[in-house]
Amino acid sequence: MEMSKSKKFLYTAIILLALLSVLFVFDEIDNNRHKKPEDLKALYPESFTFFDLGANAELSDGITKRLSGELGSYAVEKMTTLDLIIRDRVFFNKYFPKLFELHYKFNDETGARIEHNITNLVFRYPQKENTAFDNVKLVFSNYSKKPLLFSIISRKREADITDTLKDKYGEPAVINWDDAKSLSLLWEKSGDYLVFSKISERGAFKYSIMIYFVNNMENLLRIEQNESKKNEEERKKAGKTAF
Repeated sequence: MEMSKSKKFLYTAIILLALLSVLFVFDEIDNNRHKKPEDLKALYPESFTFFDLGANAELSDGITKRLSGELGSYAVEKMTTLDLIIRDRVFFNKYFPKLFELHYKFNDETGARIEHNITNLVFRYPQKENTAFDNVKLVFSNYSKKPLLFSIISRKREADITDTLKDKYGEPAVINWDDAKSLSLLWEKSGDYLVFSKISERGAFKYSIMIYFVNNMENLLRIEQNESKKNEEERKKAGKTAF
């Protein structure tokens, strides 16, 4: 029995729809394969945390409120510089060459000020009881909202800090400073770094903890490079249309 025209049309439409669906799926897969990490809101392996904030945390009003509850009042700095250096350039280059190279991707070698689209949350001399920290600076990208750098200063006993870090992250590499008193402990995990430094200062010690979210920083660099390229193309286009 010959198939009616209406049924033929229906079957043809179904087949075409199925083919289009398959093509759409493959097109999406191909697009995702070529998208840049910043387009995909890249998730990186977790590494180090501070108050449960890790590599994939995103700055929000809720997080800011929670941190304020833990650390007290804070200041906000936006569109500012990003300084990764510990101690001085020579020391930093010798013992942390990858971080030193990254530092100069964010900064000018001549010392010219280069500002980035970042937010610093700065907690100075937290007044909360039982707070072990004298100064806390948490740096986030304004593009991804993710952390870039945590800088923490404490005068709490060294053993209390290092024992906690060793229990959580294992044994670190040890870097002795040339003053024979100060030292740094280095952990690396999933491409990120945590550096604890015991620093001799005026007959006493202060303790610095730096968490470098390298994956997020490299992602910020890619975003900035793309932004710069777009701006340059727009300037060229504006120049061509002006005359």
